[in-house]
Amino acid sequence: MPRLMSEKSIVTRESLLNGEIERLVQHGRNGQRAMSDEERCELVKNTLDNLGEDSELWVFGYGSLIWNPAIDFEEQRRCCIKGYQKKFCFWTTLSRGCEEQPGLMIGLVEGHECNGVAYRIDSEKAASELDILFRREMGSFVYKPTWVEARCSQTNTSFNALTFVVDSANDRYVEDLTQADMVSTIATARGPLGRNCDYLFQLSDKLCELGFEDPELQTLAIQVREYQATL
Repeated sequence: MPRLMSEKSIVTRESLLNGEIERLVQHGRNGQRAMSDEERCELVKNTLDNLGEDSELWVFGYGSLIWNPAIDFEEQRRCCIKGYQKKFCFWTTLSRGCEEQPGLMIGLVEGHECNGVAYRIDSEKAASELDILFRREMGSFVYKPTWVEARCSQTNTSFNALTFVVDSANDRYVEDLTQADMVSTIATARGPLGRNCDYLFQLSDKLCELGFEDPELQTLAIQVREYQATL
């Protein structure tokens, strides 16, 4: 099994830029292609071209970006997007799992709605922050960068935001996993970035802190803890 980061360690902008995260997850790639520097630069350019010079760059986070964005931002808003829901829906051997015991990670799939946090990035920093964001989210091509409409009830405003929808054509995508298998996997898997269950617990706790109700996620967290108590 690859070396685990200590509990105090987190994914930071520094560890993403200096290659530490890539070195940690390299063991679990097992033939999975990594995004090249040239591909990432082209993706940053295309994203900024689609944004337009006079538009603000917002990034919508629904998973670890909520509790650990690792990007510089000028403003954050609680918000909701329609037409998608978050779901533990793809295997990982790179972060919260390993080849011997893959973990499960969250992606956006078609659904009713999803609560999260949107971050506004200063236009002068957009290229550098997108570079960091894509190093983090696009390293293994399991996500598709997607523009969505985010709605903020506090300000009664809506705006376009960039987020990451899981690619259902990716061979790591899983659609029909039973609740029992999901619970046992998340309860026991771990990888170079830590335990799979901590990803779930941190997300559940942060959503509660933000005032979002997510009964399915909270129930999953309870079931995982109950399962762990039997081990």
